[in-house]
Amino acid sequence: MSSNDKKGGLFAGVLAGLLMVIGGTGLLWWNEGNNVRNIKTTDEIEKTVVEITPDSNPAEYDGKLVAMGGSFIVEDVSLSDTTFGVSVHTAALSRVVEIYQWEEESHSDDDGTTYTYKKVWEEGLIDSSNFSNKTGHENPTSVPYESGAEYAENVILGNYRLSSQQIQQMDTDKALSASEAKTLPEGFKADGQYVTNSADLGSPKVGDIRIVWKYNDWKEVSLIAQVSGTSFVSWTSEVGKTRNYVTGGVHTAAEMIEDMRNTDKMMKWLLRLGGFLLIFIGYMSFISPLTKLVGYIPILGNVVNFAFALMIFLLSLAQSLIVIIIAWFRYRPLLSIVLLAAVAVIAVLFFMLKKKNAGKQPPQNPQPAQAV
Repeated sequence: MSSNDKKGGLFAGVLAGLLMVIGGTGLLWWNEGNNVRNIKTTDEIEKTVVEITPDSNPAEYDGKLVAMGGSFIVEDVSLSDTTFGVSVHTAALSRVVEIYQWEEESHSDDDGTTYTYKKVWEEGLIDSSNFSNKTGHENPTSVPYESGAEYAENVILGNYRLSSQQIQQMDTDKALSASEAKTLPEGFKADGQYVTNSADLGSPKVGDIRIVWKYNDWKEVSLIAQVSGTSFVSWTSEVGKTRNYVTGGVHTAAEMIEDMRNTDKMMKWLLRLGGFLLIFIGYMSFISPLTKLVGYIPILGNVVNFAFALMIFLLSLAQSLIVIIIAWFRYRPLLSIVLLAAVAVIAVLFFMLKKKNAGKQPPQNPQPAQAV
């Protein structure tokens, strides 16, 4: 590799690291604001929502935020995949097409980056033209069938009709048997839950295809949304967040709100972790030339690089916490002040107690003089 290529690679690594640090910082800042908006939204739902039954009069609740649950009816004829002759009476039907193909994985260490390859079933084509080592790892560039979904248009819940947005939230969570496919294209066969062109799904070859159909198997549905006529639309909170919540089974408003809160909390912590990792990886990119150089030192190199990684970890953690704290002052100033005041009081009490205990310690007995 020429010196210009090395300089270019070094510059690209530093630039990528800078972008990751900036991106991670921005993600942490946005996430704290978004979390506050989510909290205010669920609190507003809790105060505003009206719990009703499916047989209530839609005109009475038009424009209001409601919660309800019960058994639903799909008035449409069966949903179909005419290509394969699949038909099932359901609210939602999906065709999942997977291709057996190569997947590239990169592994970086002090000696550089190495690439390994494994075969996987993957929905959607993996572009092998960007692989580091293309020889012997060529993936197909086209597939005769693609994944897709069909949804019913008339799902009735008592005196109400679910909107298309709500129907599309109804999971396709149960697989059909491949025997439901009445029309098999040439070269395809039924094998368990799959229709496939593979000679042996237990030992597939690159380019083999397997297809499975999944459908919504719910018998009951619950929702929180705004009534509009005899149907529903998304409800917008005072802070601008929208909610149009749908889940399987019959649940109370309190249960659905709690589920919203749990989902928001999980996303908050996942995004916090994502922001921290972006910052950590970004800083590691900054010092990668130094770690590579130190890595050539026998034994000591590994120790020094571990110290570097620990230092970057602590720096990234500190930066993440600082961003979160500053964001709290921006989005939750009152709570931040209360928490800081509580910490200050605890610190003062701790030092006062420590000083008081120090004052109570008995004086040490002087050592008797030794006879000469």
